[in-house]
Amino acid sequence: MGLFAKPRAASETRTLRLDGQEIPYLLKRSPKRRTIGLCIDHRGLTVSAPQRAADSRLEQVLRERSGWLFDKLREWQERQPASFNCTDGETLLFLGSELVLRLMEGGPRAQSHLLEDDTLVVKVPDTGDAEVVRRKLEQWYRAEARRHFVQRLEHYSSRMGLAVRNVALSDARTRWGSCNSRGDIRLSWRLIQAPISQIDYVVVHELAHIRELNHSPRFWAIVEETLPHYAVAQRALKIGGARYHRF
Repeated sequence: MGLFAKPRAASETRTLRLDGQEIPYLLKRSPKRRTIGLCIDHRGLTVSAPQRAADSRLEQVLRERSGWLFDKLREWQERQPASFNCTDGETLLFLGSELVLRLMEGGPRAQSHLLEDDTLVVKVPDTGDAEVVRRKLEQWYRAEARRHFVQRLEHYSSRMGLAVRNVALSDARTRWGSCNSRGDIRLSWRLIQAPISQIDYVVVHELAHIRELNHSPRFWAIVEETLPHYAVAQRALKIGGARYHRF
């Protein structure tokens, strides 16, 4: 049985042994695809292939691209954020700046608050209960995310002459925002960790979808008209966005 001898599902997780290393990747097959493509993003390696591409051909492409593959995987691994341990003194991100987490004992309804010295105080009944700390911290992030996102949406929707019907927070890790033609916008609360320039890019991106539900030249013209230098924030978010998925 060959290296890739598995049922041809539309999408499946596989592992390739390459130069003595086990490389996990997601294989996606599509009847519309004509070539084999490799992509490495915050999720790791994705291999996109035609529906009928032979497994031997997939292996050949991966081995031929091994140099590029190892370089990109190394860069990807270096960008991965350290795990969040929910402990006192931990460093957090908020609007692109670093905060220091301080845990204090308090009742279950005690409010978290941000001090002027960029210290976030979170009060919980048991400072050693990581899950409770995580939930309390997420509550604070969500509240701040809604407040800031609504402000930015109001600012840019007025400039762009667009109406937002509803704003909601999502728990998405792979999609910063979404929008439909009715003006319903959803933004990942994790985006509140990013600098305001990156938040504004996502806000304007989703607002532009109210007018153009695609990524056509007309869509990007709307984005550029509002944010002439949007590409800088777009690239920064693509490169550094993995840091916002710590928890």
